[in-house]
Amino acid sequence: MTSPIINRGKTAEDLIRAHLEAEARKSKGSAGSGAGTGADAGSGAGTPPATPLLVSTAGDYLKLENIVCTDADGKVFESYSELYLAKDIIRNQQGGPVNFTPYHASVYYEQNGLFLPSFALTSNILAALFQKAVQKQSDGTYITLDAEVKKVLDQYKDHGSGYGYHAQNTIIDFGAENVIHYPSARDYSQAVAVNASQPRTALSFSKTALQDSLLEQALANPASVCYVTQLTGLRHPSILVEIGNYFGKPARLWFSWSGQKSTTDTSKRAAWLGCDNVDYFNLNSISILDDTDAARGVRRGAPAGRTP
Repeated sequence: MTSPIINRGKTAEDLIRAHLEAEARKSKGSAGSGAGTGADAGSGAGTPPATPLLVSTAGDYLKLENIVCTDADGKVFESYSELYLAKDIIRNQQGGPVNFTPYHASVYYEQNGLFLPSFALTSNILAALFQKAVQKQSDGTYITLDAEVKKVLDQYKDHGSGYGYHAQNTIIDFGAENVIHYPSARDYSQAVAVNASQPRTALSFSKTALQDSLLEQALANPASVCYVTQLTGLRHPSILVEIGNYFGKPARLWFSWSGQKSTTDTSKRAAWLGCDNVDYFNLNSISILDDTDAARGVRRGAPAGRTP
């Protein structure tokens, strides 16, 4: 007897997410949901609004509206009705990037009335920029819908140094198995306070099955989907696969071990997002906390002047 086809039109990611959401509904209200609680909880917990993402130009910034980051249980942990993204990274007098560690980038932007976005916030911003900037044609090519937005999006492929890495305000604690958005100074192993304006959010995952892989392949694995969702805050992280295809560099997960040898790794790693200069659009969690590269800030209120 032929079994009925019940999964027509659904991707592996859709099926896995449906399973995860069903499990989350069963355990709703119980402790250990995976999201931070109390002082560590992000703002705006609840069901994501149905309002559309909007992107427009505001001087040296792009204005984004209705940004929402959700965890693996489908709960909102970071959201903004309005946010302003700097159109450019911080550059030196020669036009090259000023390189920061994630901690020092966080301190710098706080001192200038902005903040360094979390990996999740940046992922949602990139999704919004991608949908606003370009459109894929039936022949696989892309046409430009908004040149200004496309210019910002393309800096995650190459911000002028031949690659597009950006610092993110997120640490992966592989010992505690937490993705930490807006870490404290202690998380960064620093003495001076940081991220005063942002709630620290710790989201749990299991590292057992995690290994280097293309993101498209990882999204067929429930353990990887959980990790990727906690990291990116995207309800549909497969959009990063599409963005990698647009860049001509496949989206890839990178870890600090080879194969499934995660049990021995208890390190804290900085999360970086962007293309390398050879092959991939990387969701990178292999960097030590002192690694440096470009940084881009965001602000809540409408900008009064130019990008600092």
